[in-house]
Amino acid sequence: MREYATNFAIVLSSFSTLFLIFTFFELIGPIFKNRTPLITVGEYLVTLIPYILYNITPLCALVAVLVTFGSLSRTSELTAMKSSGISLYRIITPVLIVTILISAGLFVFDELYLPAANRRQEALLSIIKDKPTQTFSRPDRQWISGQTNNAGEPSRIFYYQYFNAEKDTFANLTVFEFDPASFTLQRRIFAATAQWDPKVNNWVFDNGWQRTFSGETIASYQPFTVATFPEIREQPTYFKKEYIPSQEMSYTELSRYITDLKQSGFDTKRLSVQLNKKIAYPLITLVMAILAIPFALSMGKKGSLTGIATAIGLAITYWVVALIFESLGNVNTLPAVLAAWTPDLLFGITGTYLLLRTPT
Repeated sequence: MREYATNFAIVLSSFSTLFLIFTFFELIGPIFKNRTPLITVGEYLVTLIPYILYNITPLCALVAVLVTFGSLSRTSELTAMKSSGISLYRIITPVLIVTILISAGLFVFDELYLPAANRRQEALLSIIKDKPTQTFSRPDRQWISGQTNNAGEPSRIFYYQYFNAEKDTFANLTVFEFDPASFTLQRRIFAATAQWDPKVNNWVFDNGWQRTFSGETIASYQPFTVATFPEIREQPTYFKKEYIPSQEMSYTELSRYITDLKQSGFDTKRLSVQLNKKIAYPLITLVMAILAIPFALSMGKKGSLTGIATAIGLAITYWVVALIFESLGNVNTLPAVLAAWTPDLLFGITGTYLLLRTPT
């Protein structure tokens, strides 16, 4: 248990450092272009660490198992333990216990801390990349400022409950227009849905209304079924964020968010897949460990490089299969539960089968 925990910590810290280095060099262009202060860049890299740890932990568990059992196999310690009557299952039990604790820790980490850290690092990334001003504290209630101009046109602030970045569709969108000089409210537009239409190169607002104001009184009120407003020229890319909302919410918050959207009649297939993945993903760590053990035990015969290459190949295969099933769930070809859990079940069963066939 101590050997495995030590190897896991070393691999985790090494991979995290490499991830941070590559991220920093990837951001060098925006940093120099927007003259971002180094203290902001440093704060972003620090707040990015929780996101990195959460995403690379399964791979680190895989490598740590390979290193631990590969070392025991090369030094014949496994042979010595078996010859003294210790079963293979008894030998691997401490490793599996630690891995289960890591999996449980990942879920708790995602529930209590990670969403807030993701929101903070996304806000800092928007500063580094000079994205439009917007709120990050409530992913289910987004505020974002409109494009600035020097033509004396009204300033805009957009408020929406949900934005589907793939379909370019808003849910419960409100547009506030202000006088840029006095910042008094001039017009308010609301639509239950708004979708970008490339044919007219504009947003199409459905089932809503617009109000105009004169001072503190309502000057006009016009409901509409379908309407376009050519003066609203913000493109869909203007609203697209670096991360999906599910990464900024805990399981409880995301479940409540999906319930609210369903009650309003919006499509929540993609979010439902992400909700189930919040439980399925932490268990990937255990699946990786189970997959790695049989190959680690064969290193003594086939060589360490063969075992590591085979196990990492299986890990890459796992990620590809997981992405395929997630895509099937996103388009409603599979139920959300199956889309999130099937890869875990398939590879878990495969790993268990290979482990049971290993001589004890």
